[in-house]
Amino acid sequence: MTKRLRLYILNKEMNQEIDTLLPLKLNIDNASYTTVKDLDNALKCADSKNIRNIALTGPFGSGKSSVLMTLMEDFKDEHRVYLPISLATLQTNKEEDNNEHSNNEKEENQRVENLNRKIEYSILQQLIYREETKTVPNSRFRRIVHFSSKELRNYAIGAVITIIAFLIVFEPSCAKVETLYNLFNLGYIWNTIFDILGACWLLYAIYVVFRYILKSYSNSKLNKLNLKDGEIEVVEDNSIFNKHLDEILYFFQVTDYNVVIIEDLDRFGTSDIFLKLRELNQLINESKIVNRHITFVYAIKDDVFRDEERTKFFDYITTVIPVINPSNSKDKLKCALKAKGFNENDIADDDLSEMAFFIQDMRILTNIVNEYKQYRDKLCRNNQQLNCTKMLAMIVYKNYYPQDFAKLHRREGKVYKCINMKRTFVSYAMQNIIEQERELKEEEDLYISTKHLSIVELRLLFLYNIRKSVNENMRTILIDDSYYSFDSIANDDEKFQYLLTCNNISYQYYRYNSMCTNNSSINMATIDKNVNYSKRANVLKKSTNDFLHRKEMLREQKLSVKSLRLSDLLSRYGCGQLDLYKDIDLSPMQDVFLRRGLIDEEYYDYISYFYEGMVSLADRELLLSIKRQISQPFDSHIDKISNFVKELKPYMPYMFESDAILNIELLDYFAADKQNDWFELFMKRLERDGIQTSFLAQYYNYGHQQATVFHHYIKWSTDSSWNNIIESKNEDEKLSLIEAFFKFSDKLNDIQLYWLNNNYDFIAKHVDGIGLQRCIELVKSCQFEKLSDESVELLSYVVKYDSYILTAHNLVCIIKNLYSNNIVCENNLNYTCVTETENDDFIFFISENIKEALTCFKDTNKNESTQSILYLLNNEKLEKEDKECYLMGQHNAIENFDNIKEDVYDIAIKCNILIPTWENISCYYTSTQKLTNELVAYIEHNKNKLIERVFPNDNANISNLFIALFAHDTLSIKCYSDLLFSFQRVFGKCEELKNLDKQRLIILINSGKIPFNENTLSIMNETEALAEFILKEPMKFMNHLDLSYNLSSECVEKILSSSIFSLLEKRKIINIIPKETIIAVRNISEVIIDAILASNDINLHDEILFHLLASNVKLAKKVRLAILMISEHNTDFEYTEKVLKTTNEKYADICNTSKRTTVKVSPYNKDLLEILKRIEYISSYKETKDSDVYRIYHKQKKQ
Repeated sequence: MTKRLRLYILNKEMNQEIDTLLPLKLNIDNASYTTVKDLDNALKCADSKNIRNIALTGPFGSGKSSVLMTLMEDFKDEHRVYLPISLATLQTNKEEDNNEHSNNEKEENQRVENLNRKIEYSILQQLIYREETKTVPNSRFRRIVHFSSKELRNYAIGAVITIIAFLIVFEPSCAKVETLYNLFNLGYIWNTIFDILGACWLLYAIYVVFRYILKSYSNSKLNKLNLKDGEIEVVEDNSIFNKHLDEILYFFQVTDYNVVIIEDLDRFGTSDIFLKLRELNQLINESKIVNRHITFVYAIKDDVFRDEERTKFFDYITTVIPVINPSNSKDKLKCALKAKGFNENDIADDDLSEMAFFIQDMRILTNIVNEYKQYRDKLCRNNQQLNCTKMLAMIVYKNYYPQDFAKLHRREGKVYKCINMKRTFVSYAMQNIIEQERELKEEEDLYISTKHLSIVELRLLFLYNIRKSVNENMRTILIDDSYYSFDSIANDDEKFQYLLTCNNISYQYYRYNSMCTNNSSINMATIDKNVNYSKRANVLKKSTNDFLHRKEMLREQKLSVKSLRLSDLLSRYGCGQLDLYKDIDLSPMQDVFLRRGLIDEEYYDYISYFYEGMVSLADRELLLSIKRQISQPFDSHIDKISNFVKELKPYMPYMFESDAILNIELLDYFAADKQNDWFELFMKRLERDGIQTSFLAQYYNYGHQQATVFHHYIKWSTDSSWNNIIESKNEDEKLSLIEAFFKFSDKLNDIQLYWLNNNYDFIAKHVDGIGLQRCIELVKSCQFEKLSDESVELLSYVVKYDSYILTAHNLVCIIKNLYSNNIVCENNLNYTCVTETENDDFIFFISENIKEALTCFKDTNKNESTQSILYLLNNEKLEKEDKECYLMGQHNAIENFDNIKEDVYDIAIKCNILIPTWENISCYYTSTQKLTNELVAYIEHNKNKLIERVFPNDNANISNLFIALFAHDTLSIKCYSDLLFSFQRVFGKCEELKNLDKQRLIILINSGKIPFNENTLSIMNETEALAEFILKEPMKFMNHLDLSYNLSSECVEKILSSSIFSLLEKRKIINIIPKETIIAVRNISEVIIDAILASNDINLHDEILFHLLASNVKLAKKVRLAILMISEHNTDFEYTEKVLKTTNEKYADICNTSKRTTVKVSPYNKDLLEILKRIEYISSYKETKDSDVYRIYHKQKKQ
């Protein structure tokens, strides 16, 4: 560049307009100029309308100073003299600033009073010291008097002349010099003239001196007067104004000021000072000394006074409308930047709005633009590219928080603290993603358990729960004045949504076969919670692809979260809501700037110069720590890494002898830039047995050259690197390093494979970190002991490559998570669950290892499908005992034997895995040709189902099975009885029935399975159930009394004791009963007697009749039998006497003619005596009067 060109550019830059921070003079077309005119008008009529105190109000930065400056410049004349007073430079004590309100009222009042005194003192200073001493010569305030060289010369000459005049006039002998006197003795006339001049000069000097003395001491004030025995002290007022009121009045007396402008009085937050100023104004205006109108103009904020108080202090108030506010600050800022020559597109409007929102003062805005230009010109030299938005944000932040900005250089302050917490926010974000994954897993599980339902079915479930909680008989619900059924409501979205908002419902319900109406309050939230309707309805709107997409998104987020900027962490993952973040206590501006990324990790580039070879203060401190071998945090930031390394070069060899060299960014630099020697030295520091692995763990989490570093580390020694990792004390660091090891290792030995086989959960949780492809490679070489549900995608490859041990847990994990079966567990695990996956790899692996797999199938629900049962039953790899143990008790059954191998028929029957049909039983019976124990047990177990079926009559085995089942006692009585009716068959002459127990025979008889005929009778005569056989068919029996019956005593007793036969029928039956049987059966005597009496047929053997008379039967019946017997042999007195003697002992006395026997009066005795009288065995009988007996009279024997 030529010298002339450089000079041209320099001159152009110097001549460029500079925007100062001073108040600006307003143009007449400026909106605020009306306020200037308003003030001018108020001042013009101030004297006439007695306006003494005027307030100019407006917010901070609204342009009040500009209004006043314009007023003083544009409206000044000989009648209006302005006195500006500014309190902008007045500083209060920090203690007072920090404690605006004291808890102690007295202390607070004292603080306010002290503040007011300072304000008064400042105002007084500006009044007095504004004017020259000669203007206020009588002021008691002494100031340094400055004499110019001319004045000094004049004063010196005056003093010399005075001395000479004194010598001329008085001619003192002590100062008399004869030579000089003789020399200047000019004669009487001239001597007289000089004497007169000297005397005049001396008089003038005395005048000057006395005037000065009077001025100096005439204004002295008596504070203390000492008397002989006492002391009087005049106590001063605390108020500065009161103390120096005469000084103030004197000031206005000797000056021409009539408008006092007071600015920045509102900064101190006290309104008491206005009272004193108003009082001071009143004293000045009423003073005869001043004798002119003085007006005070106050520039204050609107909120200095509360409510209507300010109208009491001021005589007139005018206001300034702010030039800048949040609504137009962006436009103002944009215009200011444009005026400085910056491109409008350098900063986006949205970002400009964010920054401008906080700028509400024009002076600050001007300074921001000025500083932005300075920073941009200085920091963007040498084509260094910086973000203009971030630079401007940094300048805005600097102007509002200069102290915190200054701390950034020292890595301190609120903003730096927040930036320094990024790692913490990354950890929180990672936890947030993990929590989202957990919630997604729960949502997916809910989707899997709900997807079989439609939204209508889900609504019906909700409605059924309403019915359950209100009234079990509810049928319809009232909606919009009409009753609707559950189906109608479930199918109408509008009606159902309306129902969800109801707290009270009207409904109809059935009661005693009639429809009734009722009202009930209901908590829909409780119903929703019970059914989980809302969540389930939401998941039904989604699909499997939605879940896959969200899983992929979360996986990508996990991979990218470490590289996110601070602003992304704050906005995406809610780190800005953490207490840790809130405790920093950021201002709204700091918070917004950090959240929007206007200030971020790159802050250092925007607050300092970049020089080739320069290192920052923080870098220098880190460099010093390395030299001194003092370890610093591994993640210590290096601002200028290349410069840092250059500074490090001279000390490289011994630097690597200490862990102080361990720095993440430094290793990144060495690894990325292929600094082989330095990288090797660095890695040598890490590649040692027994080292602490904290640095490696942190590097894996936050470093950028992980592959290069960990490939080198593992290649150094697979065993040693693995041991170092495993022996790490910190569990989190250990897990991170194990992930790194498996991610970057080329080959695993047996030790690592053993660890991996036993820790599938680890690789599943770290799929995202290790990488899916690498995990697949690891899976191929593993046989995992215990799977987990952490990664469905990885689990699919585990299944594909058969990389798992056969355990119940592993099978459940595969089925439950990989194939959306969320109800499977170890207790209900079975082969059907395996086949339902429809995964060929999985099914084939289980089938090939079915024997081992069977030990995993607990299947406590016994819910194998028929296909699975058939497969397991026919499988030749399984032992018979294993099949029986597993298949026993299965709920599902095979339809028939068609697909079952014959050698496992007995297992099918024993395990009860066939549908119980008579066809299947017949098929098995055909195979075995006998009723095996397994078949009997099968029939017994399934009798309830078999009784519902009828054995086919066309089945070839019907006769054989009928005899096998019912002519033998193999079945239990209950089963025997229940199954009998399934056979539409009856027994013929079946010899097997002879050996059948009586109970079963009775069942056969009662069920009609043994018909009454001569053939069956021949069989039944040899059984104990002949009586039941006869009693079952009484009519046939009576019609076939001519057949041969083997009537036992028990049989006779049952037949004759039965009410089935009438007495007449029984009399016929008695005829076929052998005499010996009748005599042997004692309990049937009364029945036989009744039958004889009913039929009047005593055509029985006398032995039977006399046996009946001797039996223990009621006397009346025996007497009537005796009557029949006597009547049958009426002339045989010997037979008669035998009958009487057999009947009863008392009747035997009748045979004793020598006695006058008596018998009790009764109808049957009367009949007996009548028959005896009729056959002339006795002569008569007579009923006695005194006793209830008959007296019997025998015929007298002839002599």
